[in-house]
Amino acid sequence: EYVGSKNIIDKLKVPMHGNRLVLEWESDRKKEREWFEKSKLRVPREFKSPDEIDSIAIVKFPGARGGGNYFIVKNEDEFYEKIGKINLPKEIKERYTIQEYVIGTRFYPHFFYSALDDRVELLGMDIRYESNVDGISRIPAVIQNEIQIEPSYVITGNIPVVMRESLLPELMEIARNLINSSKKLFRPGLIGPFCVELVLTDDLEFVCFEISARIVAGTNLFINGSPYSSLIYNEPMSMGRRICRDIRIAIKSQRLDEIIY
Repeated sequence: EYVGSKNIIDKLKVPMHGNRLVLEWESDRKKEREWFEKSKLRVPREFKSPDEIDSIAIVKFPGARGGGNYFIVKNEDEFYEKIGKINLPKEIKERYTIQEYVIGTRFYPHFFYSALDDRVELLGMDIRYESNVDGISRIPAVIQNEIQIEPSYVITGNIPVVMRESLLPELMEIARNLINSSKKLFRPGLIGPFCVELVLTDDLEFVCFEISARIVAGTNLFINGSPYSSLIYNEPMSMGRRICRDIRIAIKSQRLDEIIY
């Protein structure tokens, strides 16, 4: 977000845990969508231009901006009205993405993939608290109609959550599919921490809309571990500690070159 994925890939000489090529695939929405489709995941329908909007849609901008400047539209006229009010540099503003707005509950599972033993671990899960959309829901619908508040989606906090247990096998399959396809798209593929951002519909279908191939803010909830990490480790296990353990194991087994790039 601050220096750009290309600068990190080409110019940053500091060794990094994980494959830095993944930054290019998570920051470019077209490449991210290709990654999801290669993983055979359901993704939101995408409108290639404003005149294609025929249902409720959300307009997003590139980069890890914490949901800032996202907005909801239902037709082309509303799109042009609202994007004209967005205060972003022109080069960012022109790179918008228009996606179908999928109604459901959102989940942000935190995974760790160890390339040393080809193992995927679910270490935590959160939902995001967003302003002002989460505050609008407290206002009666009649008053909402009167004052016409425009919702915004700025992330202000994170809330721990656990998912219905019967859904976990499918969730783990999503993570595994992303890892397997990443090995073909950008070798050696995704390594270390990542978070899949998804919506679960009322017919219990997962719709994946973003991936963050790094530590996400929601992991701060689980410095001493989570209900999920406790099922794997008989000790407090944060995402940071899990990364350190991976590095330590790699050093002891002389396999550091498999996880540091």
